[in-house]
Order: sequence, then C-alpha cells, then structure tokens
Amino acid sequence: MPLQFIQETSGNAYIRFMVRDNEWVMSTATGDTEKVDMSSAPVVVDIENIQLGWLKLEGGRDWLPWPDNVSTNVAKPSDAHNQGFSVKFFSNRIFDDQPVRELSASGAGIRQFVMDVHEEAEKAIEFGSGKVPAIKIGDAPKVKMGKNDTRVPQFEIVKWINRPDELVGDVPPPAKDASPVSPAASQQSGGAPDDVDFEI
Repeated sequence: MPLQFIQETSGNAYIRFMVRDNEWVMSTATGDTEKVDMSSAPVVVDIENIQLGWLKLEGGRDWLPWPDNVSTNVAKPSDAHNQGFSVKFFSNRIFDDQPVRELSASGAGIRQFVMDVHEEAEKAIEFGSGKVPAIKIGDAPKVKMGKNDTRVPQFEIVKWINRPDELVGDVPPPAKDASPVSPAASQQSGGAPDDVDFEI
C-alpha cells in the first residue's frame, strides 16, 4: 500500500475576513466555517508577536515564516506565494470553545488592517510590556489598492490587558531589532489601567 501523506496545516482554529462578502468567519469543530460578529465585543490581538512570511493558498495552504520577520531571510518559494502574516486573536466571548484563533492571510486589505493595528499599538507605552491590546472591530469600507478594490476593517484600541495565559508562550516574539510589520509587507494610544472584570 502506498504512503499517503496528509496536507500539513497549522492545525489552529482560525478566523478569516471574507472581502467579497464583507464578513468575518471562523472555523468550527466539523471543519466548516460559520459567520462571526467581530463587532459584538472587544477582541485581544497579540500584534507584538505577529509573524510575517510567504503564504500560498492555491492548492492547499503553504506557509513559510520569515525568521525575525525579514523577507530576505527566506527566498520566495514560487510565484504563487505572496507576502502574508499570521497573528493570534483571543476572545472567550466571541470564540466560545476555542478562544485562541489564528488570522493568516495575504490579501492587501487585511494586510493593511494588521499594519494599522501594529502601528497604533506601537505608539502606546504598554507595547512590549507584556500587555496586549483589546480592539473593537468596526466596518470595513471599500478602498482602492492598486488596480483593485478591497476592504480594510476599521478598529479602535479600547484597552490594554495582561497577556492571557492562553497566549503566553504560544508564539515566539520577533527579534527586538526587527520591525514586526515592515513596508516590505505591504506598502498615541494610551491604555486604561487593568480592570479585572473586563471580559474579552
């Protein structure tokens, strides 16, 4: 009997932003996806630990991270690979049984979204202190990028909290001298004090 390898994936529960339908979806235990209202509550984004890399979605997901988030550290594997990212989101309220979800994509609009989150977070004194931002995600208006239209979700950092235990040690931090979101990947929020009954 011949050997049969399965397609490798990250195995993580995930969320995706569907540009054409202007909606967020999340994976389910059955392997399907279901619509999720990302505006219903704040969600934690471990933006400090974002991982950049080469991502191919055609014919099965192929993800090749860039060490230290520097694109020149890994040659582009093929023309089908594009600049992408992987970042963890956390919410007990929105994600129910699997509160840690991976957002991994290469589309221009969603890349711009994470770049904007990183830029805003990096301005805050809490960035790099072990705290993570909780953001409220809003509408995703249409914008023109190059020759195509896309959507860029809007957001607001509403609070900084201690990194949830579920995210501790989950993703190695990027090197301190590496810019986690660089211009190559596309093109002062003050924090309120912690509040123990703030449910994410």
